[in-house]
Amino acid sequence: MMLNYFMAFCKANRMKVVLLVSSVALYFAIVALSLGLERSINDIAALPLQSIGVQTIVQKEGEIPARMIGAVFPHSNAPISEQEYKRLAGLDFVLAADRGLYFWFFGQEHFLAALGVESGSKVFADILAANLEQGSVSLDDQHILVTQDFAAKTGVGVGDAMTIGKEQFSVGGVLKANLSGNIIPADIYMDMREAVLVVRQSEEMRTLYKLSEDSFGNVVMLQTDPQDNADKEALIKAINTKFLVFSEKTFSGEIQQQLKIVSASGRSAFAAIGLLLVAAFSLMVSYNLKTREKDIALLRMLGWKLLDLKKQFLGETLLLFANAIIFGNILAFGGIRFLSGLEVSMELPWDISARPHFLPAENAIERVITSTIPITYDPMLMLGVSSGFLLVFLSISLLLLRRLKKIKPLEVQNG
Repeated sequence: MMLNYFMAFCKANRMKVVLLVSSVALYFAIVALSLGLERSINDIAALPLQSIGVQTIVQKEGEIPARMIGAVFPHSNAPISEQEYKRLAGLDFVLAADRGLYFWFFGQEHFLAALGVESGSKVFADILAANLEQGSVSLDDQHILVTQDFAAKTGVGVGDAMTIGKEQFSVGGVLKANLSGNIIPADIYMDMREAVLVVRQSEEMRTLYKLSEDSFGNVVMLQTDPQDNADKEALIKAINTKFLVFSEKTFSGEIQQQLKIVSASGRSAFAAIGLLLVAAFSLMVSYNLKTREKDIALLRMLGWKLLDLKKQFLGETLLLFANAIIFGNILAFGGIRFLSGLEVSMELPWDISARPHFLPAENAIERVITSTIPITYDPMLMLGVSSGFLLVFLSISLLLLRRLKKIKPLEVQNG
C-alpha cells in the first residue's frame, strides 16, 4: 500500500474524510451503548423480585369480594389448586418453587395483611430467618411472626396473643419492616395450614370459591433457570389462562420506554440512520473511484494488477475505519460513564404490591423502585462491535471495487 499517496488524497479531501470518520465513530458509539443498555435491561428488570430471591411470581385472576369483611383475597386473586401448583413446579425451567396464601383481614380493631407459609418453604424460610429481630422463626403451634411496623402500630410483642377471625395465635417473633421489598407485603406470617383455616372461615371467600382442598395457595414463587430461553409466560399460561405472571418481562417494557434508544421507535430510527451511513459510505467509495480513474489507469499502465489495486483501496478503508473505531471506543467509554450515573424507575403492579388502596393509611406503600443503570465498559462487546463494523464496511468496499475491472490502462494512453 502506498501510504503517502493515501495521505495526499486525505489532505485533498479533508472535510469529506473527517465527516466520514466522525459519522462512523458516533454511530459506533451509539451501537455500543445501545447493546450495552439492551444487555442491562434484564439486570434492571430483575431487581424488584431479587428481594425475595425469585425470578417469577404467579397469581390467578379471580373475583372481587362483595364486602371487605374478615379474610379476603386481595385484588381479585383466586386460589391456586394443589394440582396447578405441582404443574408449575414441574416446568422444565423451574429450579425451585414455593407457594403462599396471601390474604387481607378486616377486623373490628385493625386491618392486617397475612401470608401463610409452608413448613418446607424453599423461599420464605431464609427470608424470615434473615430478618428476625426478636424471638423465634418457628410457626408451629399457632405461633405467628409480626413485622416491626405492625408491632408498633398495634402494640403487640413477643409472647402476646392475637385473634384473627376465630383463631387464637401467639406472637413468636418480630421481623424487620418491609422484608420483602414491597413484593407481597405482609404484616404477619403464619403456618400455611392455619392460614387456610382462617380463609375457610370467611363467608366472602366461601361465597366466591369452593375451598374443598386440604391445602391451597394464591401466590406461587418460582426460581427459574436464567439459561433457559423458553417463553416462560406462555408455558405458565398454558397451564391456566387465568394465571397472572410477574417476571423480568413485566418491567422490561417500562424500562425500554425510559431508555429511548432501545425502545421500538429508537431501534427503528437507529436502523434508518445506519442505512443512511452505509449509503453515504457507498457513495463516497464510488466518488473515490470516479475521481481517481486517471490515477488507477496510470497505476495499471505501470504494471499494477487488479489485486494490487484492491489491496490499496482496502488498506485505505481499513485505516479510515481503524481511526473511526478508536474514536468511537473513546466516545462509547465516555457515554457509558455518563449512563452509569443515570437512574430508571419501575412501578410495582398493584397485584404484587398488594395493599388496599381504598384505605389511605395502607395506600402509602412505596411502589416505585429506582436503580442506577448497571452498564459497564465490556472489552469483549467492544471487540465484537468493532469486528462487525470492519466486516460490514470492508464487504461494501469489496463489492464496489468490482468497478476497477472497467478502468483500462489504455484509457489514459488514448486520452
